[in-house]
Amino acid sequence: MLEQLLFLFLAAALSALFYPFWIGFVYKYQMGEAIRMNGPQTHFKKSGTPTMGGLVFIIVVAAVTFLFNQSRTQTIFPVFVASMAGLFGIMEDLAKIYARLNVRRLVQLAYPAYFKLFFVPWAWFKEFWRIVGSSTDVGLQTYQKFLIQAAIGGFVSLWAYFKLSWDYIWLPLIGEVHIGFLYPVAIFLLFIVILNSVAFTDGLDGLAGGLAIIALLAFWVISSFLGYNMLASFSATFVGALFPFLYFNIYPARIFMGNVGAHVLGAVLTTLAVIMHREVVLFFVCGVFLFDGISSPLQQLSAKLTKKRIFRMAPAHHHFELLGWPEAKVTLRFWLVGALLSFVGIFVALL
Repeated sequence: MLEQLLFLFLAAALSALFYPFWIGFVYKYQMGEAIRMNGPQTHFKKSGTPTMGGLVFIIVVAAVTFLFNQSRTQTIFPVFVASMAGLFGIMEDLAKIYARLNVRRLVQLAYPAYFKLFFVPWAWFKEFWRIVGSSTDVGLQTYQKFLIQAAIGGFVSLWAYFKLSWDYIWLPLIGEVHIGFLYPVAIFLLFIVILNSVAFTDGLDGLAGGLAIIALLAFWVISSFLGYNMLASFSATFVGALFPFLYFNIYPARIFMGNVGAHVLGAVLTTLAVIMHREVVLFFVCGVFLFDGISSPLQQLSAKLTKKRIFRMAPAHHHFELLGWPEAKVTLRFWLVGALLSFVGIFVALL
């Protein structure tokens, strides 16, 4: 435990050292967040707030892990997956900041003879993900994001199935349940859902960052009890790196984590559960993420099919804002629920 705390202190110190410089850099080059126009009006004042704050904590965690906590079976895999998710997040953040990508137009210009052959199914594909995904005014569209996420999620699930020969899910009080080829399918779907849920939840100052710290603390406890000591140190490192970010991200935020941070957190939380074979624990430890994330596609599907809304506004954290809760109150209450569910997750993981 002493060694794990040292990792936490080291990561916190490095993160606290670099954040003021990074905030100054993104302010200087006007790398600000674009606030969606159909969101709460109280959020319009946040337009232009620097983003991509997650880049600092992933670099700190990766550096500390590679220098002091390398393990081919425990820590290298989550760092690699987090790096892939981070690169995707950087691409999405930069696309939102500087330009709107038009992949369809590029394909049409490059392959005019073949464009019509797949135009109709491609249009259906895009419409499906427009309905279940979030609306976006700039940057990558939902179907484009899904294709990249599918590539990363596919790598994680297939690596675990073929390279590590894992084909079972652990269930509390039951133990290992072999599900064969369904294992990579389950991991793929879980990865996509968690990744997007964290991204959806990152809509209030301090919300996703605080919930991530709580979830990582839970995985720290679980990995310690299960004997994954290097994963415990990795979780402690991540918690330490997130503390300075949260200091600058709580209301009123001086910087947002951006998609680079949200995707990294979703990837890391999922990968930690997979390595320890405690995938079922994600439904508790990430329960608030899942509730908030699923609320958005449910809202869009309901509006599309029944013409009625489930929430006043989705994701669900905006619903509570429209009920009259101040932003900080929504964040703190979501943190409390997240903490309670994390305790439940720890209990389930140790059964």
